[in-house]
Amino acid sequence: MKNYISILFAILLFSAGTVDAQPGQILEKDNRYDWIQTARIFLMDAYQPPFAPVLEYDAEAFAEIMSQMNVNVIRLGTMGKYATIQGIRFSTHPDQGERDLLQETIDACKPKGIKVIPYVSTGHKLAWSMVTEDYPEYARKSTPDGGLPDRSHMYVGEDHGTVCWMGPYRQAFFDYVEHVVRDYNIDAVYFDAWFPRYFWRGNRVCYCDGCRTGFRNDTGLELPYHENDRDYTPSELETIKKYYEWYDEEFMSNILLKVREMIKSHKDVPLISNINNPERMASQDPRINYAMDAFLYERGHSILERAEGVSVPRSVGLHVWPYIGTYHNWPRLSFQGLNYQQEIFTNLMFGGGSIVAQPTGYLYHPDNRQYVTYPFGIIEKHEKTYEGLENYPNVGVLFAYESPEDHVKRSSQHGVINARSASLGAFSACLYNHVQVSSISEFVLDNPDLLKKYPAVYLANVPGLSAERIKNVKEYVENGGSLIATYNTTMFDEEGNMLPRFELEELLRVRPLKPTGGLAEIIDSYQAMVGGPNDLYLKVSEIGTGYFSSEAGNKIYPVFYYEPVEVLDGGKVIMDIVTGNDQKSVLPGIVISDYGKGKVIYCSSTIESLYNSEGPDLTGELISEIVKIATPESPYSLEAPASLISNLTFKENAMVFHMTNWTGNKFERPFKNEYYLSPVEGVKLNIRIPDGKNVKSVSILVDAKYKKRITKGSVELFFPKIEAYQGVVLEFD
Repeated sequence: MKNYISILFAILLFSAGTVDAQPGQILEKDNRYDWIQTARIFLMDAYQPPFAPVLEYDAEAFAEIMSQMNVNVIRLGTMGKYATIQGIRFSTHPDQGERDLLQETIDACKPKGIKVIPYVSTGHKLAWSMVTEDYPEYARKSTPDGGLPDRSHMYVGEDHGTVCWMGPYRQAFFDYVEHVVRDYNIDAVYFDAWFPRYFWRGNRVCYCDGCRTGFRNDTGLELPYHENDRDYTPSELETIKKYYEWYDEEFMSNILLKVREMIKSHKDVPLISNINNPERMASQDPRINYAMDAFLYERGHSILERAEGVSVPRSVGLHVWPYIGTYHNWPRLSFQGLNYQQEIFTNLMFGGGSIVAQPTGYLYHPDNRQYVTYPFGIIEKHEKTYEGLENYPNVGVLFAYESPEDHVKRSSQHGVINARSASLGAFSACLYNHVQVSSISEFVLDNPDLLKKYPAVYLANVPGLSAERIKNVKEYVENGGSLIATYNTTMFDEEGNMLPRFELEELLRVRPLKPTGGLAEIIDSYQAMVGGPNDLYLKVSEIGTGYFSSEAGNKIYPVFYYEPVEVLDGGKVIMDIVTGNDQKSVLPGIVISDYGKGKVIYCSSTIESLYNSEGPDLTGELISEIVKIATPESPYSLEAPASLISNLTFKENAMVFHMTNWTGNKFERPFKNEYYLSPVEGVKLNIRIPDGKNVKSVSILVDAKYKKRITKGSVELFFPKIEAYQGVVLEFD
């Protein structure tokens, strides 16, 4: 079973040369590549119009539209169904002749100040005619007698076929990449996903001479083959597993790392690759994290998940480009509305660049250009202000994404209860209640220097941590950090087995309790058929009145799935689980304890998953109360509806406070287009001035009416109205 919070990571700033990185090692990055953070990108893939089925690409026309729309980067496919450049051992489009589309793009874009980034097809499928007629030696062989590669259709035009790295394709790829980097005026290199066996089907074995001979020479084993998968013996399946390991290691060691070394020997440009989603940072081979300088997400998702997904790599210093929009089936149309605009602003406020998918439609639909032109114009105008900004550390919610099966609960009414729904719920509860929050990578737990930046770390139903991370969390709290943990956090080992105790018991000061007698009868009686407790609540205890606000003290809050616990010495119950009819205390609900110089708050209920499923105001309010106990000195307060999401960022002697309005998409449905945005009125903002700082100036980034007042400890601002986005800049002496 996979390790649910993986134990291996490093981010290493490379110079030209071989990789030498140790797990857990994170080095400070310089600002050479900070332009990635404010990049405004058009994505031109060569799998569809204007590159297929016929070649219609006009570099001058696209350069002109990019200039008009405030785009400053084009990512151009140098390979799609065919190569778009000359001088390499790959076929070009039948209509291309002697044209070199990369050079045409450079010639058209560079005079307009637009950077050019080549897309490099990293083991992606190639045109069927290329891998069966022009260069059949590149193809994956699906049978020992040279069976054809996997065939599939992709977008428009000719079908595709799969390739193999263990034959002549490898050297052709090296030569292709070196030609692009050495001979063209480029600003970065973008790679597709580093998948060793990209798009292979069936038993995922290649029977080319390179695979069969190389595997035999290194392992002494022969690759088995059966026409029907059910005919493989256990021994043969074990051999195929070893083949995967051999292939992947060959790919990572002798292709990925050598490609980086070769590129850096020619040009000091950033390397960027596709990882689709933030969870891939941990699940992919760590050498990809070492070798790349930035990542790209092919994801739509809600504004909420976009904010979360950008925050994760930024927490460890990596740049990220999420798609604006996603691929749809009508590349010659542009019908996207304000969702595109607000996605761009959301990327910006959490530190990500923006890459617009399928921009061809803007050639024919100028009316919809405004949804990109406007936010890109704001970024262009204030580019130097935005570059180098980091999220202001306050509460760091650990981004968790996998749960062992025994950790998962399912409710007909509330969906899936697991680490993913809990961590997203914790992040969203903070975000929508205007608590300064970061979604942090699990790799932060590997590095004490990164960890200690956060006054509070939130482990929302995180099933397990490695021994090293347990140690780092203990030291973090002992040295003054605050820890929030809920439900089954650290009750599972790395193999997914449930433990009898919390691995963080020493900090949490609670232990799982097996109810007996009358308590067992009460707990059984109050279970609802739809999943979760029925008529059970969290209520502030007598001790808890000194921790919670007076408003919270007069309320009861919903209990969701919970872990019955007993309190150990040193723990204080500040909220009880009570019955609804007489509000009789049944079990500890929230327990607080001290550990060294820090504090620990444990909540026995997975209230975050409840918030994620339904977003009840009371649950969000309770999560905010818990966070405020952990971090009493909030960096700001904001009086505004939840639709105005905010984030505080900083660099050197400046702070930038972002506010993005998303009242349009009421149900946060991915891919849902919206064409009307309601303004937010009567917004009050108070930003605490950091200790030892004196305010030199206060300004805003979008022209609007507002009032400001600078006091000894804070900057107060009032906005009668905020439309799509607003930024407040504080500069200090």
